[in-house]
Amino acid sequence: MSDAPVPARFYPAGGDAHGHPALLAWQGTSLQVMPEDSPALQVSAARLRVEARGFNHSQWALSWAEGDASHLLIVDDSVVAPLRAVMPALFQSGEHHKRHGNRLFRLGLIVLVLLPLLLLGGALLALDPLADRVVAHVPASVEQHIGEAVLARTRLDGPMIESGPAFDALQAIGRRLARPGEKLQFHLAERPDINAFAAPGGVVVVHTALMQQAGSAEEVAGVLAHEIAHVELRHSLRQIVRGAGLRVVVAALFGDYAALGGWAAQLGELKFSRDAEREADRHGLQRLAEAHIDPRGLLDFFRTLARQDSSEKHLPALLSTHPASAERSAWLEAAIAAAPIRAVQPLTIDWAPIRRQPGRTGPGD
Repeated sequence: MSDAPVPARFYPAGGDAHGHPALLAWQGTSLQVMPEDSPALQVSAARLRVEARGFNHSQWALSWAEGDASHLLIVDDSVVAPLRAVMPALFQSGEHHKRHGNRLFRLGLIVLVLLPLLLLGGALLALDPLADRVVAHVPASVEQHIGEAVLARTRLDGPMIESGPAFDALQAIGRRLARPGEKLQFHLAERPDINAFAAPGGVVVVHTALMQQAGSAEEVAGVLAHEIAHVELRHSLRQIVRGAGLRVVVAALFGDYAALGGWAAQLGELKFSRDAEREADRHGLQRLAEAHIDPRGLLDFFRTLARQDSSEKHLPALLSTHPASAERSAWLEAAIAAAPIRAVQPLTIDWAPIRRQPGRTGPGD
């Protein structure tokens, strides 16, 4: 067996979504998988599939199939070296993907440097496609800086809930939706308007009014899945670049957090295109299906808000940025009806206390 077993997270087929701690080591050409709470396994290197994963390719996914089932191991890049040293060919494709990403980042920096000259030269007409190209090359570290700035500004704008039934429910729903290796943060802001928004870097903020208005955990799960999709598809970053200008990305690259904080409050007011909303709906429904959560929650929640809007003077904040048009509702309904039927596992959360009281603010808020 190779020296110094490597720590990992083991997700066996049919297991829970949180995985199990395990140690990995090579034994000849087989990978020895030693979970803490179950017998050891041996997997031939020929059966393994290895991919770089995560927002910043900071994890490695090792998977193998047994019949119709699939097992998964998640290993942090910081500790994977002993495994890679023994079987470098397994990791070759993932390493190529990471190097390709670095080259794209350098190209993006060149574009950023040349952008002022392009703008002065009359490139304003091409700003949207140019912004899309730059967004495609922005590294995960910049997205994380932007997300941190958004979260800091959100804390300044009002109290945050850090305990209580609504906070606990939000974390439980978020854990159910998160995929292995994803670094998502779910925050609860004490606000009277019904809203939720996603920031680059995996930051999702939900207002207490939304938790109180929702009739079930499945409705909140639908909203969260949609917002996570905006992060995954980089819609928020794209809208920020288009709306606030590429100076936002430049500020993040050079660590100018004061500049980032100046526009961070606008994120909750960003409006997405109809195509972006439909794309987020489609990816959100896929995530709900993966988590075995009833996808009708998203449709039910938007229908509730639409009925509320018909009897109130002001449009709910969530509908002003994510319009629940009749066309969109019809598309969602058709997409849900056409999706393969999967076993639904209810979110066992008592919603009555959440509707009565959102929680209490954490220390220092």
